[in-house]
Amino acid sequence: MSPDTKTGNFLNAIQKFADEQKHMIRSEVEKFKAEELKKAEDEGIRDAHALIQKEMASMRAGIAGELAKKEDEGRRRLYKRREEMVGEIFEKAEGKLLDYTKTAEYTAAVKEDAKEAADFFGGDTVTVYVKSDDMAISGELSAIFGNNCSVKAASDIIIGGFKAQCASKGVVVDFTLDTKLENQKDWFLQNSKLKI
Repeated sequence: MSPDTKTGNFLNAIQKFADEQKHMIRSEVEKFKAEELKKAEDEGIRDAHALIQKEMASMRAGIAGELAKKEDEGRRRLYKRREEMVGEIFEKAEGKLLDYTKTAEYTAAVKEDAKEAADFFGGDTVTVYVKSDDMAISGELSAIFGNNCSVKAASDIIIGGFKAQCASKGVVVDFTLDTKLENQKDWFLQNSKLKI
């Protein structure tokens, strides 16, 4: 073989080896790029998923907070409306009771209650408190309670009835329509089905 042929074969072999090495390096580079790209995509997907989950949790918390706030506001409005309704109902009841205090039945009922209270106190000294409009029957009340009785107008009795106080026994009996009406509020709230 001639030296030129040997040199050509040698150069061809080197070129072939270089091409194989080049092809192998390119293949490894492509494989490395594909793996790195896959890693980046996976990491990007994980990051995007984590970001989405974080945003969803934040949105859920915001929505839950907003719902709780609206529910709270709704309850407050319902409670306020219930209180208004109860107020309206008891205001009407008070009006009807005030009308009742202008009747003969009312005066008879007060006298019956006075007899019951007088029996309870048994002739002890008693102060009877009535609303100012009922001072007209103070003589009749004094007669029922006996000589040891004084009748006075009380500003805290708005609707009617009376309170009798015996200082020696330290006892007050309350036969006022004001207290009877007030005592009905709890019963009304429990039985009226106006619940929140």
